[in-house]
Amino acid sequence: MSDSNAPGHATIDIGSGAGVGDRIGPFKILQLLGEGGFGAVYEAEQSEPVKRRVALKIIKLGMDTREVIARFEAERQALALMDHPHIARVFDAGATETGRPYFVMELVKGEPITTYCARHLLSIPQRLQLFEQVCAAVQHAHTKGVIHRDLKPSNVLVSTQDNAAFAKVIDFGIAKATSGRLTERTLFTEANLMMGTPLYMSPEQAEGSADIDTRTDIYSLGVILYQLLTDSTPLDSNSLGAAAYGEVQRIIREVEPPRPSVRLSQSARKQLLGVDTRRGMDPGKLARIVRGELDWIVMKAIEKDRARRYDTASALSADVQRYLDGEPVLAAPPGTAYRLGKFVRRNKVPVVAGTLVALALLAGLVAFAWQAHIAREQERVAQQRASELRQVADFQAAMLEQMDPTRIGKSLSDDVMQKYAATLAKTKLSADERARDLEAFREQWEKVDAPGVVTGLIDRAILKPALAELDRKFKAQPLVDASLREALADSYGGIGLSDRAASLLQDVTATRRRLLGDDDRESLEAMENLGSALVAQDKPDAAEAWFRRTLAIRRRKLGADHPDTLESLSDLGASLDAQGKLKEAEPLLRDSLAKRQHALGADDPKTIESTSRLGGLLLDEGKSRLAEPLMRDALAGNRRVLGEDSPKTLGAINDVGAVMMMEGRPHDAEPYFREAWEKHKRLQGEDFPDTLQSLSNLGGVLMVEKKTAEAESVLREAVVKSRRVFGADDGTTLLATASLGKVLLDEGRFADAEQLLSPSEADARHVLADASPPQFGLFMLVLGKARAEQHEFAPAEAALLEADATFGKASGSRGGTFPLMTVRALADLYAAWDKADPGKGYAAKSVRWNAQWKKLDAEAAEKKRATSP
Repeated sequence: MSDSNAPGHATIDIGSGAGVGDRIGPFKILQLLGEGGFGAVYEAEQSEPVKRRVALKIIKLGMDTREVIARFEAERQALALMDHPHIARVFDAGATETGRPYFVMELVKGEPITTYCARHLLSIPQRLQLFEQVCAAVQHAHTKGVIHRDLKPSNVLVSTQDNAAFAKVIDFGIAKATSGRLTERTLFTEANLMMGTPLYMSPEQAEGSADIDTRTDIYSLGVILYQLLTDSTPLDSNSLGAAAYGEVQRIIREVEPPRPSVRLSQSARKQLLGVDTRRGMDPGKLARIVRGELDWIVMKAIEKDRARRYDTASALSADVQRYLDGEPVLAAPPGTAYRLGKFVRRNKVPVVAGTLVALALLAGLVAFAWQAHIAREQERVAQQRASELRQVADFQAAMLEQMDPTRIGKSLSDDVMQKYAATLAKTKLSADERARDLEAFREQWEKVDAPGVVTGLIDRAILKPALAELDRKFKAQPLVDASLREALADSYGGIGLSDRAASLLQDVTATRRRLLGDDDRESLEAMENLGSALVAQDKPDAAEAWFRRTLAIRRRKLGADHPDTLESLSDLGASLDAQGKLKEAEPLLRDSLAKRQHALGADDPKTIESTSRLGGLLLDEGKSRLAEPLMRDALAGNRRVLGEDSPKTLGAINDVGAVMMMEGRPHDAEPYFREAWEKHKRLQGEDFPDTLQSLSNLGGVLMVEKKTAEAESVLREAVVKSRRVFGADDGTTLLATASLGKVLLDEGRFADAEQLLSPSEADARHVLADASPPQFGLFMLVLGKARAEQHEFAPAEAALLEADATFGKASGSRGGTFPLMTVRALADLYAAWDKADPGKGYAAKSVRWNAQWKKLDAEAAEKKRATSP
């Protein structure tokens, strides 16, 4: 940096009317590049000591107030600290003769990152790689103690260098130092002063909070990433632009944006089957690419609560790189915890009671562990106490079942409360301490009325204090600490918070592997438990690595036929099945079953489990004839060994019904689905998830059997209850909705069917398209037929073509009742369209689809004759 009063730096006054040829010292102004809120940026030419083109920024006339000058000087000083290839460099600085500061920086020839990506049709991986450059620049700034506070596409300029996209971050005009002073005239932001661009502004920044840290830039990076993926910002620009100041703050603080994949699905629906000209790809396909891990990464970055965002820009970049490398990302999916939060809003009282039990039990858990710590004489004694502690944890898990969010309206029984009181009596917490803790938690709870907040409260009131105590009291005993964390993980897994359980088990696994080695029995158990927790999180790909590791070690150490080895073999096969790697999974599951039959016998629960798993895989492969005897054997084994009312028996009943349905035998399937529903209702209540799933299955089979009146009654009940318990965007709800729509179609109530399905179309595409293609195909078939019958030809065509493509992708052919129905519906659609608007080629399309239907119908009839007994 050079002093403005140094020789050769004569200063002149530049006003808003500065023209080409005006000079500031060695800098000759060539053209105006742009203007911000308080600064104007010019392209200028430097003549000495080097000749080059630069960008010169100067305060605008009328904006040279003390606050603005302080802000501008902060920018100048901030940029002087930067030395990074993706941040514009500062060359010089000075002041005009009227005291308005200016600085000279690297001239960045580029265009906003979003414009560049659109113009060059960059793919998703290319956009992500470019985004990583931006993260690297922001991370560099943060390490220098500087926050940008106005990250947006126009402040990230991209050019092509060496045939590759190259980003530069510019304009640290409202940067804030996180350590030290950037200038003697430090700017103290006025209360409620909103600095930055609202569309990219974090909630805490929008509030004008003085407590701004680097995570405000993480939020802005998340918005940019959202825009790179969807070509739109999370919040609606029109709504923010038309809102008053206070309303803008409320929107940024409270309005939850849709996930990127949902936004893309909405674009796909508006665009029908068109092509996104900015990428040359169907938005629906883009939605499928973005859905899942990219959704999770973006939504973690733009969390309203900054404590839940990525801690650093490098952490955000690392998760993006994990996605690009095909590795599991660290961002957690919004699964059970979110649904639990939605449930709490509806059913506060019973969940409060259960959570208070959990709080006190976990407090007792830590207190009990502390007694073990005090009492120990040797590590052996401490380990023995840890074993006793596990028994308390097992009891705790049983208690937590009483707060199951599906048991709507049920209070804790007197028996449960007596057991709870007895357990507390064994802990060393005083009555006053217990009362104080519970009362504080109850007071917090009374203020709760927001989705997802239950998980936060449980974390703050239970998990974090418990872990803090463990870290403090068992730091010198890491193996005991690991056992206690494992106990907590069991509890969290028991109430469906698998993400918390997996996090705890990561710690357990790391500790045991470090201290005991991979070959130790406890290490292997921890790895296997971690894999199971990841499967519960719907991360079978991440679980696969742990199951492979345990399988290899157990084969080497215990032999191929040891029960523990077979457990790992079965778990690995199931994780591969869940990923769709059916050919790789099948030999593993067959091997596991054969060896368990030989070593354990047909009636061992593990053998029955292997039988069911292999049957399920064959069903996934479309081999229902081969799956049927296995599913029947599993059902018989569960009835015989576990009893009629075992949850596994009920699941096996449902599985046999599913086989019957796949074989086109709804009359045989109905009694199984009816039995499963009646038993679930009797044993678990009408609103238990498995009960509602069984109710939906029963309604579906009644629909296929054309038992219209009963089907409509059953399915309406299923839709209403599923919406209340699961939410409108759950797979069970959506399938029940599609089935009810089909019943309405069969009754000729086309408008009712469309009115029922249309509001859920985006949810169905998001939830079912990849996870359950046949169910999504049914949804689109019913919606398309309902529209066609009302002469809404173009939307009907789009829905039916999507249904046809989905069925073809799911099964590799168009065989089956619903795929055939879709082809027939397309033929009828084009015939009706031609009648309404002749001469447009619809008649020829009708002929082609009709011929296709006749061919497929004949093939289906022949196949049925060939496979009949």
